Amino acid sequence: MKKSTNQNQMIKNYLGYNRQHCAQTLSNQGIDSIEFGHWLAIPSQQLLLVFRHQQCVAVDGYQVAA
Repeated sequence: MKKSTNQNQMIKNYLGYNRQHCAQTLSNQGIDSIEFGHWLAIPSQQLLLVFRHQQCVAVDGYQVAA
């Protein structure tokens, strides 16, 4: 339940912001992220921030493949 709450808060914190703002905010919080293509991955939360025209338009969860 706590993970879901954290994810909901992250969604609210990043939707609508540009890639640089999101990456800097994560860095300031000590959260590692990986930038690639139109995404910014947050491995510790298993989330992908999806960008269109440099603006975060969606936050999707993912599972780590074994």
